[in-house]
Amino acid sequence: MTLKELLDSTDFKDIATALVQSYPQIAGKIAHFKQAFDILRNMKPEGTGEEEFRLFRCFDEFSQTHYYSVNRWFELDEWKYELSNKVIMEYEFSLTNAEIAAHCLWELTYLGFDQSEPEKWEEATSRIVGFGRNDECSNPYTVAAKKLEEKLKYNYLPKKNKIKLDDDDDLWCDDIPRTCRNRTKRMRDHRQKERIKKLERMAKVEDAIRRLTENTKSFKREKLKYLFDTKWIFYDTYQSRSYDISKRIDYLIDLFENYETFDFSQFTHFLLMFRTSSEYPLNEAETEALQNFFKEYFPKSANLKFGYGIEENLGTEISLMFLGSY
Repeated sequence: MTLKELLDSTDFKDIATALVQSYPQIAGKIAHFKQAFDILRNMKPEGTGEEEFRLFRCFDEFSQTHYYSVNRWFELDEWKYELSNKVIMEYEFSLTNAEIAAHCLWELTYLGFDQSEPEKWEEATSRIVGFGRNDECSNPYTVAAKKLEEKLKYNYLPKKNKIKLDDDDDLWCDDIPRTCRNRTKRMRDHRQKERIKKLERMAKVEDAIRRLTENTKSFKREKLKYLFDTKWIFYDTYQSRSYDISKRIDYLIDLFENYETFDFSQFTHFLLMFRTSSEYPLNEAETEALQNFFKEYFPKSANLKFGYGIEENLGTEISLMFLGSY
């Protein structure tokens, strides 16, 4: 059967169970897989369907266990072209359609990120490696952290290996051996690493503030500077994929009720930014439903602030960025 036929024959609740069993490390990201699944279910396949994606069984010598894998990463091509291709098992495995779909969805989404639009895929992959939302690294804290890290790696190379490259290139090479370091130098390295960690955290906060204040009057940068002094922040973004404006609120609530497993009990403050297109804004009933749900969902002692903004490419859907801190 084709990938599209496979996904149409399954229910996501069964896929979610299979995902957690096969990839327990992504238990907290199931909500993102749900969004990707619904994108695929509502996407029309294109292309000739000439490729064949084979599911085969491998053996891990370290853990002495078998695991299943697909013969290539799906994200090498756009989803609409992948959907028309056939999914074939190398042998007669005793796997259900939901289990096969779980392995395909894992490869297809690369940890649940949305590849339905090339721009979003580039943004997602840039966040994986920690360089902000574009290649220019406009976040000053990210730039500073990168420079310190390069200096740390370069400082103790043998002089003969210190090659000055162009300003746009890295100043060191991974395969060049480093010299031995005495205690003083190790302590200096430790201090540098601590500075890098601090800068990386500030970069994360800066990125969150920019996202929260973009195209909205609900949150002002001056009011969010307290986030730099918090002990820890956690933020994520969700989007309804209901393809029906009357169900977009229910979809967003369902993501948290049934698929979000993160423990929010330790957080004391939450910022929730809802965005819609200007053509399909939240009405009063929808706003009230969202506020009532999240007031019950998050710890009752927590401080919640709601914001509303515009994102024109959402169509009839709604997106949520929430940030928890303590």
